[in-house]
Amino acid sequence: MVVALGVVTVVSAAIMLGLGELTIRSIHLLRDGIPFFESVDGGRIGPISLDQELGWKATEHYQETLVERTNAGRPYSVRRSQKQYGFRQFGDLDSKKIRLLVIGDSFTHATAVSDDLTYHALLAQLLDVEVFAYGAGGYGTLQELMILDRYIDIIRPDVILWQYCANDFINNDNELERLSLVNNNGWVRPYLQKGQVQLLSPKESSLQVREWINRRSRFLYFIVSRIDRLRAVRTRDTVEVAIESEGMRHPGFLRAVGVTDELMGRVRKKVGNRSIMAFNCVRAEPYDQAFRDISARHGIAYWDDVASVVLEAHHRGEDVYAADGGHWNERGHQLAAEAIASHFRAEMRTGTRP
Repeated sequence: MVVALGVVTVVSAAIMLGLGELTIRSIHLLRDGIPFFESVDGGRIGPISLDQELGWKATEHYQETLVERTNAGRPYSVRRSQKQYGFRQFGDLDSKKIRLLVIGDSFTHATAVSDDLTYHALLAQLLDVEVFAYGAGGYGTLQELMILDRYIDIIRPDVILWQYCANDFINNDNELERLSLVNNNGWVRPYLQKGQVQLLSPKESSLQVREWINRRSRFLYFIVSRIDRLRAVRTRDTVEVAIESEGMRHPGFLRAVGVTDELMGRVRKKVGNRSIMAFNCVRAEPYDQAFRDISARHGIAYWDDVASVVLEAHHRGEDVYAADGGHWNERGHQLAAEAIASHFRAEMRTGTRP
């Protein structure tokens, strides 16, 4: 009887998993154009694809039209696409205009905003420059540096705009990311440890199990990623709370600042004497001060008020955030672009160079 019950349980679970996998793959086929039998291993997960060196990357030649909602609940239509190499904006390589290379994480990936309304698309209009913009959700500084290394000789930019985010420090340190409930997507990524690049899992659970799920089952990936989001609701249990309380006294944060500083030093070395300008997508300490110090050490013009402009508009009652309450919607991107453009013009007028 016990054996029979066990068999029924296993068969039922297998049927449920099979139906779940069938449903998710059908959605991906109809919505995203991802072939039904395409393996996640080396394949696509919507706007993201797995990558053996980067961990993951923005999917090349991807497009989607959908309806998003602002944080206030207002629906709006989004047409988003990713061009060659996964860039959201890939300008004209033959253009005589100033070439601006923008690199960042999910704020630059900007999946909740149409192509022509992202902050970097608006910068192309406001500044009359040729923009090349690459972002991928969840990226840390090392992954962004690797993107720079891959494409700088193709694009040959005149100026680099670097989008920082407070969670860079978490994503740059494996130990901190393991302790985070809000900045941990469960994917293996490269970390700089003792000067060497290592691919590591940010999860305490078995690497083999998590990696099998991430690469083999779209349905189980959907389930575990939703579990991660539910756990993130318990934000008082996450390492960011301790960091924001202790600041530079937090040993893990201090270590992550050192790694981030080394990585931005490598960015400076890679680009030589070209101008690097940077901003933080959120306003929070001790992260802002750490970015100020890092930028100053490496001759990077740092603008700490871009996120403040969006936040102040929110406090005035403007609807500036996407449905998740953290990323910018179209209005937020417009405000950010205007603030960045103002700083950019000032930097170019003074002719500031490192």
